[in-house]
Amino acid sequence: MKPWSQVALLAKREFLERARSKPFLITMSLLTVAILAIGPVISMLSSGESEATKIGLAGEELPGIEQELYEQAVLFDMEIEVDRFSTRAEAETALTDGQVAVVLVDRTEIVFHTSGSSQVTGLIHNAVDTTLKTNALTELGLSDDEIALVVEPVPVEVTTLEEQNAQEEAKRGAAFVGAIFLYISIIMFGQFVAMGTVEEKQNRVVEVILSRVRPWQVLVGKVLGIGLLGLMQLIVFAGAAYVSAQFADLTDIDVAAIGLPVIASLLFWFILGYTFYAFLYAAVGSTVSRQEDLQGALMLPIALILPGYLLAIFAAEDPDALLPTVASLLPPWAPFVMPVRIAAGSAQPWEVVVAVVGTVLGAIALVWIGSRVYSGALLRTGGKTSLREAWKAAVE
Repeated sequence: MKPWSQVALLAKREFLERARSKPFLITMSLLTVAILAIGPVISMLSSGESEATKIGLAGEELPGIEQELYEQAVLFDMEIEVDRFSTRAEAETALTDGQVAVVLVDRTEIVFHTSGSSQVTGLIHNAVDTTLKTNALTELGLSDDEIALVVEPVPVEVTTLEEQNAQEEAKRGAAFVGAIFLYISIIMFGQFVAMGTVEEKQNRVVEVILSRVRPWQVLVGKVLGIGLLGLMQLIVFAGAAYVSAQFADLTDIDVAAIGLPVIASLLFWFILGYTFYAFLYAAVGSTVSRQEDLQGALMLPIALILPGYLLAIFAAEDPDALLPTVASLLPPWAPFVMPVRIAAGSAQPWEVVVAVVGTVLGAIALVWIGSRVYSGALLRTGGKTSLREAWKAAVE
């Protein structure tokens, strides 16, 4: 059988073995359902009409206060309803029972049940103040136009130096969420590679496999099969997120214009990032013979991956800062940081080229280094093998 046909068979074995595991199937199903549910929930919450704030009036009432309350509600961009109560005790009972949110007692006292609202307080205060002034000016004999000049608020125009672009903000947010998925997926499937390596050493299966194929074929088949499973999971999750976003009824946001490029970027950078780290995971996994010793060995790849996640957070907030800019060019962190900077429109074309080429070259280097360590440590059982010992054993 040709070498690459054997690699394909090993990859198929790894893919099916991991895909059939209960933890993977349960996690896959639950997360997919959760992602699909997000969009409809957001749509329901956003489309639901907000309840009107109910304001009660009790005791001595200012003439015209109800009309002024409604006029002030327009200025405060609030919806209100006004109820009247014959006594303060009745109003407080309604307040305690939640029938009203606030009560205006005897024209000057504002009563809440537990905690007050500055917005509602401001609305009622303005209504009382305007009504008192209007009544006083009417008694002085001023006309309606003259009263309006005194009591009506002066219109103030609000402008911004830079208009917020909802589309760009959504694109940056989607890219950041994608970076989180990358971080989780690379760690998850990288650990699958390491765990599979240790399992085969522990149960001696690797000795049987190596009687028929070469170590590099085992390594490439393992990385390829588990990587395809990771790619499939990302496609399912990204597709579920895209469908969910379609149901979310997001105003001023073109979901297709954001979602499809972000999904393509996510899959592209997963392939690069996973390839970069998978051979490192395989190498460190081959240096131990028991699952109990694996967590300590995995600290090396995690120590490289974790800064990428933190730098992606930094890039989401300030993509033009020096630290995320430099990090987006370096192979260990480019898969996490560069997609966020691209989505933010901060990455120059030459920077993207440098990041891609650097990550590819870094992955090739790790393929060579990882394969050598993997070959040297794969048949060494009975304890932990140092990277140096595995490296030397590969040429013996």
